[in-house]
Amino acid sequence: MVSMIENLIKAVSEEDRSRKVVRAALGLGYTAVEVDGKGIGLSANISASGHSSCTVFKKAGSLKGARAGEVLELGFEADLVSRSIGLAALNAINNTGTQGYEGNIFDKIQIREGDRVAMVGFIAPVARMLQDRGCQVDVFELRDVEARCIRPAEEMQQTLTQAEIVILTATTLINGSLGGIISQPFAAREVILMGPSTPVAPAQFSKTAITFLAGCRVVDEEKTFRIVIEGGGTEVLYSQGAMKKIIQEVR
Repeated sequence: MVSMIENLIKAVSEEDRSRKVVRAALGLGYTAVEVDGKGIGLSANISASGHSSCTVFKKAGSLKGARAGEVLELGFEADLVSRSIGLAALNAINNTGTQGYEGNIFDKIQIREGDRVAMVGFIAPVARMLQDRGCQVDVFELRDVEARCIRPAEEMQQTLTQAEIVILTATTLINGSLGGIISQPFAAREVILMGPSTPVAPAQFSKTAITFLAGCRVVDEEKTFRIVIEGGGTEVLYSQGAMKKIIQEVR
C-alpha cells in the first residue's frame, strides 16, 4: 500500500523537483533541509538509537547540491533517517510564506470542558494544556514515556473513533502509520495533524478526515540550522524565534 508520505512526494511539481538542495543537517532532534528558491523544511529525527556500524546515513556527503527530487525520494526508503530527510525536503517546498497563516491551532478551534481528546504521539505541553482546560486526554505513544495519560496500544482504535478531538503528530508520516490511522471512521469534530514535521499541503489531505494542519515555518534560517546541528528540539526552535507556528484549514 502506498503511504501518505509517498503520495505527498509524488504531488510535488517537476519545477520544484528540479531545484537544488542548498544544505542539509541531521541533528539529534530534527533534520533540516534547505531547497534553493523555497526555504528550509524540518522533520523530526525519530530514528532508533543504536546502529550496527558507525555509519548512520550511508549517503552522507551527497545531499548538498543534489536535485530536490532525488532527496525527496529518500522518503520512499524503509529506514527512518532517509524518510525524515525526504519529509524535511518536502516541508522546505511546502511550508513557504504562501501556505497557511501564523497562529496557534488552539486559538482557532473550540475546546470544551469534558471533551475527549485522543493523541497519537505524545506532545507533553499540549496534553497538559488540554487537561488544564478540563479535557480527558488519552495518548498513544511508541516511545517509552511515563505519563498517566498514556494508554495501551490495543485501545487506540476504539478511543480514536469515540474522541471529539483527535491530534496526530506528523511523525506518523515518518513511521508510515498515518494512512492506516486516518482510514478508519472518525466522529471527531476536529482531526489535527500537528508538529514541525507537518507538510502544509492542504490539497493532499482534502480527501482525508484531517481538518487542520498545524505545522511550522522557518523564519530565521541561520539560527534554525545552528540549533538543529547543536541538537536542539522544538522548544528551543520556538523560544529562540527560529520558527513560528502556522495553521492551514483543510476542509
